[in-house]
Amino acid sequence: MPEKPVKRRLKLILLFRSVPNDAIKLRELLERFGLLERFTPYVSGGRGAVRGEEATEWLKEQRNEAIAEATLIVSAIAMVAAIVAAVRS
Repeated sequence: MPEKPVKRRLKLILLFRSVPNDAIKLRELLERFGLLERFTPYVSGGRGAVRGEEATEWLKEQRNEAIAEATLIVSAIAMVAAIVAAVRS
């Protein structure tokens, strides 16, 4: 199943930025990607306190996935470059 572009963009942002510890910044980041309702006890209108520990843990997992994906992409590009170099010589 293909990954949603919003989730991919979130991972890219988390790859270069740390996961916020400040509740206000955490709320802003979750709001930006439409994920606030997932970590809010009251879904209607997005009101209620963000379950900060759960949200921070989830964002850290997304960051780790992004790092793993970036590492895989870099190694794949290096492998293709090595193959091209070997074919050219």
